[in-house]
Amino acid sequence: MKVSLILVLGAIPFGALAEMVDYKADVLPIMKERCWDCHSNETEVKGNLALDDLEEVRDYQVGKYNIIRPGNPDESNFLERLLLDSGHTDFMPRKAQPLPKKEIETITNWIRLGAVIDAENPTEEEAEAMNEFAGGSGMKTGEEDAFQSWKNSAGKEIKARFLALNEDKVQLLLENGKQYDVPLGSLSEASAEQARMLAEQ
Repeated sequence: MKVSLILVLGAIPFGALAEMVDYKADVLPIMKERCWDCHSNETEVKGNLALDDLEEVRDYQVGKYNIIRPGNPDESNFLERLLLDSGHTDFMPRKAQPLPKKEIETITNWIRLGAVIDAENPTEEEAEAMNEFAGGSGMKTGEEDAFQSWKNSAGKEIKARFLALNEDKVQLLLENGKQYDVPLGSLSEASAEQARMLAEQ
């Protein structure tokens, strides 16, 4: 039976991707264009964040408790700041225009797929992440139909599987077999974007 879900949920979905996304090839060019003035050794390093130093990004910015949390874009402060309203004091890039939708998608996918710095020269941990997300599906091998964690901005969480996006409603299937319709407008910006991406697969 399908019912309407009153709770406002946000998502950490895992969508299908055609290929691996890594920092060096896909994210670094975005950083060079948007963030270099304040976060590169070529110009100036603010906030102890040098985006042109691959080893520093890998060792100090990527991690379970760091600003870039592999597999968890919704908990990554790095992405959160990019998604803030441009008038917010923590918005990045400061005093500049928000990143285009396509670039946000690239960064989100990169984090969601393990935040690998250089897919051609991965660390042992990164290689494991790449193997887990084999085939670029964004899901661990053999778990294409797995239930994922969906939550709202306040942290309320449920386990559900993405089914479809119908106009302004996201269809979720809970582990108990019930389907719920979640208003797309209720989701966080990142989650709504991910729902749209899943719907396009």
